[in-house]
Amino acid sequence: MRAVVVVGAGLAGVRAAESLRARGFRGALTVVSDETELPYDRPPLTKQVVAGTRAADDIRLAGAEDFGARWIRGTGAVGLDRERRRVRLADGAEVPYDGLVLATGAQARAWPGEVPAGVLTVRGLDDVRALRAAVDGGAREVVVVGAGFVGVELASSLVGLGLGVRVTLVEPFGRPLRVLGGTVPDAVAQAARRAGVVLRLGTGVTGFRAEGGRVAGVGLADGSVLPAELAVVAIGMVPATGWLVGSGLALPSGRVHCDERLFARTAGVAGVPDPRIVVAGDVAWCDAVRSVDGPVPLEHWSNAAAQGELAARNLLAGPAAAEPYEHVPSFWTSAFGLRIKSVGLPGTGDRVVVEEGEPGAEKVLEAHYREGRLVGAVSVNLGKRLAGYARRLQEERGGVAEAAGGSGAAGGSAGASAGSGALG
Repeated sequence: MRAVVVVGAGLAGVRAAESLRARGFRGALTVVSDETELPYDRPPLTKQVVAGTRAADDIRLAGAEDFGARWIRGTGAVGLDRERRRVRLADGAEVPYDGLVLATGAQARAWPGEVPAGVLTVRGLDDVRALRAAVDGGAREVVVVGAGFVGVELASSLVGLGLGVRVTLVEPFGRPLRVLGGTVPDAVAQAARRAGVVLRLGTGVTGFRAEGGRVAGVGLADGSVLPAELAVVAIGMVPATGWLVGSGLALPSGRVHCDERLFARTAGVAGVPDPRIVVAGDVAWCDAVRSVDGPVPLEHWSNAAAQGELAARNLLAGPAAAEPYEHVPSFWTSAFGLRIKSVGLPGTGDRVVVEEGEPGAEKVLEAHYREGRLVGAVSVNLGKRLAGYARRLQEERGGVAEAAGGSGAAGGSAGASAGSGALG
């Protein structure tokens, strides 16, 4: 293999490039990114970077400049020609490959309609800079639409700035971080209220009101209007795979279907793996992690790191010697003084057992089971207790891969053992 192209310079792409060099690949290595920034870690964006406790230089991915790659920054991929083995770029150039790593991550889901100035989404550094510029410029009435991981983390960071920012968090489905299941969402709701966040649960947003071209209010389905000088739309992520349409790869739910060894599957009933293309991170729809309904997408930091490393290793080894992906998902985040950690896929079972602490309290550990089998565990301020559950999931082959239902992280952001999955 003489030339490898990595498309995407987030965590999964950087780990893949590092792994290629560590495994002895000395050929041409090209990394393509639509961002002009040096590679950086996303989980701190909605927490420490918004809070001002870490700057952009503090979240750079260490070593990203040290593996001797040709970097193409600020120019995204717009097409893939698998027959000619070429990646087409937005500037019209083509990059040839013998091996290809797909690690383009996800984009923030935009509001489905026109929005006035002052309505933002948060996915990258530029988004956080725009958010802080608005707050530093005097925006005090802030509405966050969506109480998944990104929304909850942003609400926590903004209300904790000490600038008198008044935050309203809107969630149509009734509870923040509802994907975690059990009573943890109740603990998050209580902590948010104690921190001064106004929760509007069980009602959706119908649109935005503007004055002078800028947002002035957020209309809710119950007929009320929230005052807003700034609004943040945090309604999930969309896999950044539009450039792969027409490539002949299978793209269920917008993600790239890959086998248990992370080789990309082609479209059609057969779904044959392409031995020259591997997938890692948020874009992967992987056979190695399955529910009764099919593969489960993961948007965790730890998943992106582990898949990036294995994808590169398997690409060099080839299908015959490739290893299956066996990583147990892990995730953490912090908000409103709570440190939330999980292993496996909590929120996807048919039974939740409180193993320690009190339901809905600031210290609780809950195990999630499906048909009597452990599928995940989640803790609040009891993270050290999760090690045993992670071992059980690893030992019970199939405990995560076959019995679990859906992914717990939205956005992450997203995310993980070394950072949240909200923007992971």
